[in-house]
Amino acid sequence: MNIFDTENIENNLSIEKQRIRRYFYFGSILSILLLVSIVSIIFSRSLKLEYNTKIEQLSTAIIEEKKVYMRNSIEQVIYLIESEKSLFFDNKQFIDENINEKLLDQLFKERIKPVIRNIRFVNDGYVWINQVNNYNGGDGYAVRFVHPNLTQTEGMLLSTNTEDIVGNKPYEIELEGIKKSGELFYDYYFKEMNSDQISHKMSYAQLYEPYDWIIATGVYLNDVDDLIQIEKDKMHKTLNRQLLYSFFITLLALIICIAILITAEKQIIKLITAYENNISIYTDKIISEKEKTEKALEEIKNLKGLLPICSQCKDIRDDSGYWSQIEDYIENHTDALFSHSLVSVNLSLKSSFQLQQISLDIPGEKILPSIMVMDHRGLRKNIIQISIRI
Repeated sequence: MNIFDTENIENNLSIEKQRIRRYFYFGSILSILLLVSIVSIIFSRSLKLEYNTKIEQLSTAIIEEKKVYMRNSIEQVIYLIESEKSLFFDNKQFIDENINEKLLDQLFKERIKPVIRNIRFVNDGYVWINQVNNYNGGDGYAVRFVHPNLTQTEGMLLSTNTEDIVGNKPYEIELEGIKKSGELFYDYYFKEMNSDQISHKMSYAQLYEPYDWIIATGVYLNDVDDLIQIEKDKMHKTLNRQLLYSFFITLLALIICIAILITAEKQIIKLITAYENNISIYTDKIISEKEKTEKALEEIKNLKGLLPICSQCKDIRDDSGYWSQIEDYIENHTDALFSHSLVSVNLSLKSSFQLQQISLDIPGEKILPSIMVMDHRGLRKNIIQISIRI
């Protein structure tokens, strides 16, 4: 491409202001939106994590209190059973001496059954007892000895394959825990006292080895579930409020950003305009210099240089050491064409130098400088000045 091509220069120096303006606004607004979105997401996740931690801690604290309460309750029931058993067998003299030990145990069980059935704790808490027949589990692994909530099922055989409404197997879980450590806490779903409603329940069971009794009590977790749900509702409200605040903050940030961008755009336009003016001035100078140069080249071209030339025959020696006529040499190395004419020659012997003048017609733009010549026989030296007219 010609560097003096005015049209190309103007195209290359043209500034697409609308595209720059779009990029400027799009990039700035997108950056603000991304920044606000990232901050909002981080804050929302942090807030959600904080609420979940709080709910978990609160739930754990309540459940731990309930566990302590249930363990203490079962310990008291076992103490009661031991006390009643001691009283019963200490006073066996009032019982027929012909009754064997097994029958005495049966009599004691029947005596303690109503006592257990009538025990009540807070929030309709009660105690039930399952008597294990087979520690391997399966159908009929135990018999329901006493159950205040299901008195009509007392004496019924139980199965470890029984499931609650969500698929848990509470009897199997209970038996495995008893076999492993003699006690356990476990949760499942069971109907509430004096109601047909099925609720989430947590129980504590402990083995009473003398009679293979699994003595248990439980608490419904409705209050815990309700408390967790209340806290979750609060969390969702807080998160929604935070999202609303984030939206308004984003909107306000956009308004401020647009105002700043408009102000900045005006300053940038001023700088671009000044830049365009400088480029225009510089381009005009380049074009002017180009025109002057072209005009000068059209008017005159001087050719100068050093060439070995014979002073007698006027042949020129090339780079390979061969001699050629001066017309052939110049025509082979330039676009010049010779037009011959006669000139006066100074033949004075006062000078050992002879000046010759040759006129050339050059149609092109190639330039040959002045020529210093030597006699190829080494007899004398001449200087020939070649002036070429275009």
